[in-house]
Amino acid sequence: MLNGIYQNASSMTGLETWNNAIAQNLAQSSVPGYKRATVAFEGEGNGSIGVEGSFGNTLQRETMAATGKDGVDFSSGSIVNTDIVTDFAIEGDGFFELKAPDGQFVYTRDGQFKLNEDAQLVSKQGFQVMDAEQNAIQLTPGGGKLKGMPDGMISQDGRLLGTIAVKNVDDPSQLIRSHGGFVTNAEAGQEAIDIDQISIRHAALENSNVSSTTEMVNLIQVSRAFQLNQQVVRGRDELLGKAIQTLGGRF
Repeated sequence: MLNGIYQNASSMTGLETWNNAIAQNLAQSSVPGYKRATVAFEGEGNGSIGVEGSFGNTLQRETMAATGKDGVDFSSGSIVNTDIVTDFAIEGDGFFELKAPDGQFVYTRDGQFKLNEDAQLVSKQGFQVMDAEQNAIQLTPGGGKLKGMPDGMISQDGRLLGTIAVKNVDDPSQLIRSHGGFVTNAEAGQEAIDIDQISIRHAALENSNVSSTTEMVNLIQVSRAFQLNQQVVRGRDELLGKAIQTLGGRF
């Protein structure tokens, strides 16, 4: 009886994780390059319980509980032209490489860049956009219009500024989501690697890969499943209370 309550409670915990992922996706659906948070459910061992056999022997039965595992959908979003010279979009695999103020490298698909007070190309969080040599991309104030090429090379009034760094990892699922993008998983020995063939569209942005309609449908499913589990737990609790009252009245 109690094991059944524990299983339903575990399911409700997994549904709460899914609900949080949906809320995050809906909140970030308009952010360029955002990658949808996912939740995968799988069975997990929850110990064993003793069951009395037909010959008075105690048999052990393994119990299972549902758990939700976080993940990220790295599929590409649609690309739209913006005609803003500091916007860039990656066509295909890879991530822009940024450098945070603490020196950590961050990887993102959000190419909605801007210029800081030092005329450096930075992300909306203020992280420096790296070139192929891991240096900041420095512009000249009033030095002319910025121009980007498909291979990542950018120039200002004909003067070459560098090549925007585009990196990838062997297993994107090991990336850790952080403020401003993703960071590599050092514990897994993960490192960013160069890409031989890159394609960058200038004055364009990649939309998020979130479908608001799909997320709203998922939200309804989560709500109904959560309510159903609540009803089952409530019913088991009432049944357990009646059993205690009945058996307790015999002594």
